[in-house]
Amino acid sequence: MLHYLLSWERATDRLFDVTLRFTAPHDAPRLLLPVWRPGRYLVQNYAANVRQWSAGEHGIAKDGKSSWRVDARAGEEVTVRYRFYAGVLDAGSSFLDDDEAYVNGSNLFMLVDGLRNEEHRLTVAAPAEWLIETQLPRENEQTFRARDYDHLIDSPLIAAATITRETFHESHATFHLVFRGAEGLDTASYVEPIRAIAHTQAALFGGLPFDTYRFLYHLGERWHGVEHEDSCSIIARRSQLLGGGPGDEGFDRFLSITSHELFHAWNVKRIVPAAFTPYDYWHETPTRLLWVMEGVTSYYGDLTLVRGGVWSVARYVEQLRREIETLEGMPARLHVPLSQASFDGWLSDPAYNHDHANAWYSFYNKGQLVALLLDLAIRRATNGERSLDDVMRLLWDEYGVPRRGLEEDGFERTVAKIADVDDFFARYVDGVEPLPYDECLGSVGLAFSSTPRDGASLGARLDGSGGSLMVSAVLRGGAGMDAGLLPGDELLALGETRIATPELLAGALRAMQIGESAELLVARAGVVRRLAFTARRDPRPQIGLAVAGPSELRRQWLREPPHKPEARR
Repeated sequence: MLHYLLSWERATDRLFDVTLRFTAPHDAPRLLLPVWRPGRYLVQNYAANVRQWSAGEHGIAKDGKSSWRVDARAGEEVTVRYRFYAGVLDAGSSFLDDDEAYVNGSNLFMLVDGLRNEEHRLTVAAPAEWLIETQLPRENEQTFRARDYDHLIDSPLIAAATITRETFHESHATFHLVFRGAEGLDTASYVEPIRAIAHTQAALFGGLPFDTYRFLYHLGERWHGVEHEDSCSIIARRSQLLGGGPGDEGFDRFLSITSHELFHAWNVKRIVPAAFTPYDYWHETPTRLLWVMEGVTSYYGDLTLVRGGVWSVARYVEQLRREIETLEGMPARLHVPLSQASFDGWLSDPAYNHDHANAWYSFYNKGQLVALLLDLAIRRATNGERSLDDVMRLLWDEYGVPRRGLEEDGFERTVAKIADVDDFFARYVDGVEPLPYDECLGSVGLAFSSTPRDGASLGARLDGSGGSLMVSAVLRGGAGMDAGLLPGDELLALGETRIATPELLAGALRAMQIGESAELLVARAGVVRRLAFTARRDPRPQIGLAVAGPSELRRQWLREPPHKPEARR
């Protein structure tokens, strides 16, 4: 058995000390640290945060970017020590402070090559009075067991001086809501909505795939979530939660991300692309199924909220409207198929994709909308007798339960077993045809509209947080690109108007007529430039979506109560 000991000397150094003990499986055993983690399809090179490695009486040296070789013979007992910098708190990172140790094993636990499938033990040398929360089975107060390396690094852990925990039971399982930094937050107010989420998702699949599940929450200043086998880790924006309640934007966002991560317990943690079985943590692993893993999950995440009575139909329809408006404002939708956006997810980092705003869109966003339209297309084709729910249940039975990897065409083939959707995949997943909003949404009594925005627009994304108005992206088809604007330009004046803030720019644009020209003054690389600007409308459309009237298909889809006609007078 392998044993990892996690300790630290001074929390303010943000350095974890990791001690790894094992029996060498062969001569010159190799240690490997992942370069990426499941749930974040981007190389992150965690080895950059490793320092001061040693192996006692055995020599140790790096033999690759994220690998080390130990000078030991097969059968010898080996002890490796190293330090890991943990100074970033997000859902997929590791973080050390004077009152908390937060660990994602994919960041800092090295694999002993050849021992991946062996049982692993982890001891956390936290102060005795600290509480420890993780999905790993507990051996004693500070020691935990993982069935193998994959289980170890898929099990985030919070060790902290103070933790707020709410517990409830639903569908024969125990749920723990574990909060860090929740001072001033009414944590109990989340129990019943999350119970409804768990109940609704369990009903879809005929039960839960676990006995115990943990939601690990940190209150911070961003939104971020990562799924795990029997838990998830979520960063929630404190400023949007404090003082809020049901119906508030922050409360709704909290429940949406919670529902999304719970649905992953089926979709991606147990229904897994074949490309990820087993995970290759040391190389990019492209798959065209990311939109299924993430987009379908996003679709069911929010659909769960309306079906469970947590959101009203109007609130859900508004969320769909926002998602559609986001996608229809992305130029890349016109030339990048959804399957390709999934496959190229590894290239999505704006640091490398220099035209990110025009060359990329989120496969979460479009995947959610394609899942919506596919669900409605199945319902129309079968007169409401079948739906995407049936597809998900069949995927669960054929792939999730037996833990069989989902082939690249497995999702499409499973849909075909449920309904004939004609060339839907060729047109909207592997092609770039406009999505059939009118046709599909109209079939469930929703009125869809897409209209140009009023007034002139710069056609760019701006950042005014640093005291000056900077261009962060220039949108294809907009007036800014026609004028020659570049990301990184500082906006100085439009015509005779100083435009140091978004409000001043908006005022200057309101004063212009479509087709009117003016000089746009910018600073680029320290040099003032004069650009010829001609006012144009925003290339991003304005989307409308509303309930148009009663619909039996919509009632079945959203689990609405039956429509009661008004009594005659």
